[in-house]
Amino acid sequence: MDTWTLRFVLIAVGVVIIIGLFLFGNPDKKRKPRASRKRVHAQKVRREPKLSDAESADDEADMPDTDERQTELAIEPAPLSPERHEPRFGPDDDEIDLDVGYERPAEPEPAASDAPLPDKIVTLFIKARDNHIISGAELLSVSLKSGLVFGEPGIFHRLNEEDNKPVFSMANLTNPGVFDKNAWNTIEIRGVTMFMTLPGPKSALDAWDSMLATSRRLAELLHADLLDDNREVFSRPRALQIKEELREYDRGQAEE
Repeated sequence: MDTWTLRFVLIAVGVVIIIGLFLFGNPDKKRKPRASRKRVHAQKVRREPKLSDAESADDEADMPDTDERQTELAIEPAPLSPERHEPRFGPDDDEIDLDVGYERPAEPEPAASDAPLPDKIVTLFIKARDNHIISGAELLSVSLKSGLVFGEPGIFHRLNEEDNKPVFSMANLTNPGVFDKNAWNTIEIRGVTMFMTLPGPKSALDAWDSMLATSRRLAELLHADLLDDNREVFSRPRALQIKEELREYDRGQAEE
């Protein structure tokens, strides 16, 4: 074989090798299988929630216009049934308007007293001396001896003989001013309050004379001091002053 023939053969073999490498040796030139159009259209596209309206508008422009894409469900509170009304708190936390046809019972009105308000109240005080404690049994004993009776609302009264209405009364010096009739053996007090209200079943002067005499007797039996309405030691001038005021009161009542 001469030199030209050998060159021609080598050139031909080289060309064949180059063509083979070009067709089968470059993996990037391989064509990828084309997806079926039916599969692409059948696939549901999931739409992710967007952070802003602008971002959502940009992404929607890139989305394929198809009726089969999947969107996120909007989570909203279920509407209340027309028959149900949630409780609504009023201005006060303890008042609840259920608004379901139930009317809250009205608070009971305080019973109006049939007795008219007194025109005048006259008061004396009997206070134990030297922080002495008066027992319930002692008080009950001297009260009954002085012609007082226990009655409503847990205090003592001097009753009028004709109609059994209180001429004057005696209450506990300590609030709330009443006595427990079931605890005379355990009651301990420091004094009592004597008072009368006008008008009463007797004239003001007669009621005053009766209350003053009883108060002096109770103070003596209980070894206590008798005080006036200013809680000062009851004196003769104060007694005359009260008596004059009550005389004027009786005169005014007679003129009406």
